[in-house]
Amino acid sequence: MLRLIYFSTPGRAEAIRVALSLSGEQWEDVTVDGIKYRSMKDNGDLPWGMLPVLQTPNGTIAESTAILRFVGRMSGFVPDEQFQRAKADEFIDGMEPLSKALDSTFGISDDDERIRLRKEVFGPDGNGTKNLLLLERKISESKTGWAAGTDDMSIADLKLFTGLFGLFSGNYDGIDAAVISNYPRLIEYHDKIANDPRIKQYYAGTNSEDIRWTFLPGAFKQN
Repeated sequence: MLRLIYFSTPGRAEAIRVALSLSGEQWEDVTVDGIKYRSMKDNGDLPWGMLPVLQTPNGTIAESTAILRFVGRMSGFVPDEQFQRAKADEFIDGMEPLSKALDSTFGISDDDERIRLRKEVFGPDGNGTKNLLLLERKISESKTGWAAGTDDMSIADLKLFTGLFGLFSGNYDGIDAAVISNYPRLIEYHDKIANDPRIKQYYAGTNSEDIRWTFLPGAFKQN
């Protein structure tokens, strides 16, 4: 059995969870808290000192993108055609600056300072805003509507959908969900993915009070 280990929040493991759930493979979603994470790190259970990790019969795989590529093949989200597979990988790698946009704000105990810095990230000159503009352009350029221009949904879509829209769930104080309303093509893209039968089925048990409300159809219409 495969065992995915991460915190209870969506974060860097959400795309992996979706892919595993749609793979047909037996797997266990193991959630840990900060104390357990530090214990695993001190015991040398984390190859690179970070979560998530995926425990397999052959050993442990670390790094969220490596895990996503591994389980994406199981669930059919890695394109068979070589060029499309490379474009999906390219898109995922290109998203890394957005994934790290808030890194400098973690660990700041002063609430006001943390919120101020996060507002700057998505302010007029912030790196978050620059990345949203880039993603808006990339989605506009896609001839198929999928993130990497693939023929069907790929791991790039799972990464973009969960990684981008998860930022506006309220889990990160100082980031207003209304920010995303300035990007109409990203909103269109959200609707495309959220209404896909595979994704819709995965989040069928999620309601608007859940931290995963951003993955539901029409989540940002009120904004």
